[in-house]
Amino acid sequence: MTTPIQAATIAALSSDRCCWKEPTFDSGLPHSRRYMRAWRKVIRTKARGIQDLRCKARLVLLNAEDPNSMEASLARDVLAMSGGSHG
Repeated sequence: MTTPIQAATIAALSSDRCCWKEPTFDSGLPHSRRYMRAWRKVIRTKARGIQDLRCKARLVLLNAEDPNSMEASLARDVLAMSGGSHG
């Protein structure tokens, strides 16, 4: 069963990939907007289990400007605690 956070994370990662494949900024804009909608949904939704925390951690690492920040460190810890497997 897919939780709302898992579904939004899948949508965000898919949109991010599609955005980078577009040849121009304007053609990637719809994908960027879809990514932001999914990102906001993940932020607003409370995690129900370790799988939801792993999804949130993946998005935090994707957007981390500083890989040594507290948020990035915590995200890596969450992924390490859960075995770091993706899926």
